[in-house]
Formats: sequence, structure tokens, C-alpha cells
Amino acid sequence: MIDILSILEKYWGYPSFRKGQEAIIQSVLKGQDTLALMPTGGGKSITFQVPAMARPGICLVISPLLALMKDQVLNLKRLGILATYVGSDMRTQDIAQTLDNCIFGNYKFLYLSPERLGSELFQQKFVFLAKKTNLLVVDEAHCISQWGNDFRPNYRLIADIRDSLPASIPVLAVTASATPTVSVDICEQLHFSDNQAIFTSSFERENLTFVVRETTDKNKELVHILKSVSGSAIVYCRSRQNTGYYAKLLLAAGISASAFHAGLDRELKTQRQEAWISGQIRVLVATNAFGMGIDKGNVRIVVHTDFPDSLEAYYQEAGRAGRDGQRAYAVALITKRDIGNIRRRPSQSFPDKSYIRKVYTALCARFQLAMGYGEGMAKHIDIPEFLQTFKLDKRRVYASLQILSLSGYIKFEPYPNVPAFLSCSLKRKDIDEFLLEETPAAQLATLILRKYEGIFSVGSFIDVDMLARETHQSVEQVLKLLNAMRNIGFTYIPPRTNPKITFTIMRTPLDHLVIKQTAYDDRLESFKQRINKVIDYLETKGCRQQMISAYFGMDAPSPCGSCDNCLRLKHKPSSNKKTIK
Repeated sequence: MIDILSILEKYWGYPSFRKGQEAIIQSVLKGQDTLALMPTGGGKSITFQVPAMARPGICLVISPLLALMKDQVLNLKRLGILATYVGSDMRTQDIAQTLDNCIFGNYKFLYLSPERLGSELFQQKFVFLAKKTNLLVVDEAHCISQWGNDFRPNYRLIADIRDSLPASIPVLAVTASATPTVSVDICEQLHFSDNQAIFTSSFERENLTFVVRETTDKNKELVHILKSVSGSAIVYCRSRQNTGYYAKLLLAAGISASAFHAGLDRELKTQRQEAWISGQIRVLVATNAFGMGIDKGNVRIVVHTDFPDSLEAYYQEAGRAGRDGQRAYAVALITKRDIGNIRRRPSQSFPDKSYIRKVYTALCARFQLAMGYGEGMAKHIDIPEFLQTFKLDKRRVYASLQILSLSGYIKFEPYPNVPAFLSCSLKRKDIDEFLLEETPAAQLATLILRKYEGIFSVGSFIDVDMLARETHQSVEQVLKLLNAMRNIGFTYIPPRTNPKITFTIMRTPLDHLVIKQTAYDDRLESFKQRINKVIDYLETKGCRQQMISAYFGMDAPSPCGSCDNCLRLKHKPSSNKKTIK
């Protein structure tokens, strides 16, 4: 029998498993397809890292976030465990080399995004990689479900990978947020065998106080709350614009704060995140682009100025408070108008079908696509320009593009994050004179040629952040220098953050454009149900922790005694419970 406790102690230094971890590990070691529902901070990674170390071969981990993959790989390397990842920031030749290292070396973990599974290169290498695989792990598994709140179509490719593995290789799907309906769908989508196991850890967070605060002035209330509760904090907003607004508001009130959203350049995001983690900045005001994979246990309070579209999203974001087990608070600020606005979200997020056809027509016009043409054409789209040109609404356009993608007419990639690309058609000797110059551009070019061997042949994707670090320049300066290198014979394609559209079939006449029921009607109904549960949570007079547990299919615990409603109803003595006043 495998001594999994000795593995835990040897590599991680823990004398025992957390509650629920050992049962999941034993299920995996028995070869059972396993679904593990564990709350944020519950120790999900141990449930697949320990069994992977217990068997020969390599563990494939499908994860949705590059930063999360990098972080876990770095942590494993620190423990002396061979681990690597394949990400969008890598050149094709580096990806090929990484996969070869996993096939022929003694690597124990390979992390990759679901989008990588469909690439021709991975498919070629997977024929050999499958023979060494000892476990397939799907992180954030709710993304695979058509009923989930964070649908990601490429997660569907995992089922093909799963079917290509030997039958003896189990799948472990892990997530911190899945209702009973979503749990069933995850098992179906991943083609779980009949001999499957589902483990659900308690969603009760005894140290986390849930509060819904109705107010007429969110600005004043936010400042009041953050001055009442000391310690590190996250404030979540729905829009990028509001992150800047609230950050300035807090700074003016004497509270150190900074804004964070996906639109910031990578260097600035990294600086602000590290400043917050180290405690230089007390409050990070962020969109939901922030938080996944962040290991900071001493967050004392999470405040939502706008409530998410589902209790799954709220529980994940709120659960980033108090991961150290000490008292923490999750506060939702609402006004009387907010409930009505939340009720209208389904109609805002799901435009009617005539509007979807209008967006499709505009898309074809934008790329000058004639009827019967365009299959396979891929273009990046400037959304602000597209909205202005065709007089369209941003939220409904994004929803329409997603629905068109799910219906099979296009492939929509909202945040492709394609790295900068550089190549040179000249011979090395033709630019040697330039390289000898003592200029920032020449120094940068010399570094690039040393780092990337393929510049003079096929070209290479380049890591701008790395170049900035090694040349002691800002990312903006490096981008300007790369652009200037065009003048001496380099071909430079800037990094792309604009959404990418690929037409998967030729342009279709509108009277033949069919919106799939699963892409529209079923998802709309599911969204309405989630919104109704959000309103129930905001309006309930009962224990909020009980309601969250019931939503995730757990037997409701006794009243928590610490949420705003419990304190008001005096379910438990509150003399030893600090509250927000």
C-alpha cells in the first residue's frame, strides 16, 4: 500500500492531511474518476499532487490561468519536483522542446491551458505523452459545464484527451464552486466512468462573516467600513472605470489603494499585485480579473460594490478573505436600485436574436466578407471602433459574439494575449554594423539575437517583460525600440490584446443563421435562475451561510451566528463576535 502521508511529509512538510483531502487521494489511487468540490483555500492542489508523486509517470493539469500555472510550477520546483508548463508566452520551438522534455525526461507535472489542447503540435506530441500520463487533472472544472457561470468552450477539448488516455488513467476534476446540476454536467462532459466518486467538502467558513449592507451612499459606506476593519482588503467592481474611481476615493480618504483590471499592461499589473501582497498597498480595487491563484492568507475583508452574476462567483471572490483562519468579512454593498438592475441583467447579457443577427452582419461588413466566403479567416477586432462604427452596445455585442461562437459560426477569443513577434529577413552580417552601436536599440537587438535563435529563420514570439527586466527599461520603452527596429530590416508585430475572431464556416445568409438552443435558450434560462438566487441571497432574512451551503447542495449547518442576519435575529450570543458598525 502506498504511504501517501510519507509523501506529504517528505515534500510538503505537513504531518497530516486537511479534512477531506485523504479520501480524494485514495479515490484517485484506486483509479476512480473523481470530482472534488472544495472551498477556496481548501488545499485542492494537494489532492492531485500527492497521488501524482505516488505513481510513475507524469500528471497533466489543465488550468485556465497562466499566472496560476506559473505559480504552481514555481512552488513545485522549490520542493525539488520536476514541473513545467506550456503557455501563450512561449515560442513554438520552446513549446515543442518542453513537450519533448516531458516525453523523454522525468517530469512529474505538466500544466497547460485548455486552448493548447487543440493545437496541431500538442496533438502530435500527445500520442507519446499519453503513454507516460498517470493522472489527468481539470482545475476550475465548472468551466466545462454549459450550466457554469464561467463557460469556456475549449474545456470541451478535454473530453477528447480523456478518451485518448488508457482506461486505467483516472480523471480528477476540482472546483470551488459547483451546484448539484453543474456537478452532474461536469461528470458527463468529462466522460466519467460508472465507477466515479464525488467528494463535497463543507462550504461553511466559520471564520468568515457575511454581510449585506444596504446604503444610500456607497462611497461613504465603503470608506466607513474600511476604516472600521483594519488589515488587507479587496474591493470588487464590475467595471474597469469604477476600479479607478474607488481607488481615488480611498486615497483621498487616507486609505492606501490601487486599481487593478485586465486592461492594464502586464508590468503595471505585476507591480500593483506585488505591492498589495507585500502590504505596501492596503486595498486593491479590482474587477474579477484579479484573485485566482493569489496566495495571500491575511485578507481581512472583501467588499463588493457590485454583486456578481452568480453565487458561485461571489463565494469564490468573497472566499479570498480569511484564508488564514482568522476572523474576516465579506461585505456586499447595495442600494435600492441595485436589485432592479440585477433583475435586468439577463436581458442585458442575452440580446434578442435579431440583435445577434445584426452583430453578425456588422462583423462580416467590418471584415468585408462576401456571402459564401471567409471560412478559416482570423482577425483581431478593435471593439471600441467596431461599436462606434456600427452604433452597437458593448455588453450586448460581447454576448452576441459568445452566442455566435457557441452556435458554430465563429470562434471568439475575448483575451487572446498574443505575444510580440519578431523576425528578420536580412543576413546577420548585414546588421552587424548596427549591433556594434552603443544605442538602446542595438543593445536590445543584441539581447534578442542571443535569446531567440529563430529570428533569422521562422521568427519568434518574444517576452517583452523579460527584455524590459534584462535591459533595465520599462515595457513601454522596449515596445518603442522594437517598433524602431523595423527601420533596419526587422519585421515586428506588436503584442495583441484585442479580441480575436475566427470565422469557422463561410458567411451564412441571415435566413439560414440558426442560433442553437444550447447556446441561447438553455443558457438564458440557467442565467435567470442564477440571478434569482442572487436576489434571494441579497433579500433573505435568514442565515447567509446556511443559504450558501444549501445552494451548493450541502446539508445546511446550524445558523452561523456571525452574519448580519444571525446577529440581528440573535441566533447565537454575539458578545464575542466583532461586527461592522
